[in-house]
Amino acid sequence: MTANIWTNPQGQTRLLLPVDGSEPSLRAVDHAIGLAQTLSAPASIVLLNVQSRFSGDVQLFIGGDELHRYHEDEGRKQLAAAEARVAAAGLASESHIVIGAVVESIDLASEQYDCQAIVIGGRGLGGIAGVLLGSVANQLLQVARRPVILVR
Repeated sequence: MTANIWTNPQGQTRLLLPVDGSEPSLRAVDHAIGLAQTLSAPASIVLLNVQSRFSGDVQLFIGGDELHRYHEDEGRKQLAAAEARVAAAGLASESHIVIGAVVESIDLASEQYDCQAIVIGGRGLGGIAGVLLGSVANQLLQVARRPVILVR
């Protein structure tokens, strides 16, 4: 098998999908499923939910175990619809929940899980709002070490 950007050394394609349960992230899941089904290499989906850390003040009043359970519960809720869609398509998948800075966590996960590309949904902020506010997708396009497919 000839290696290309869509396969890892084992001849597989792994697509990272950051999901938050939103409609744009689910559109990205649907796009990735379609893409995975057209590839000649075996494909799998790596679903990632990034939970932002609470400020230090919150941690003074709520214990670490309780915060960890909260992040896990929220992450599972936000992953549920994406997991169901990938399972219905019959694709291999795995899910991960991480706590940290969103953009940096996505970029790191793309390398950690040996993904060939990141497929992310854009929220569609255009014009001045998009420039001033930025977005996770826009920031990821600037820093990602893997190819990024932006789904609108």
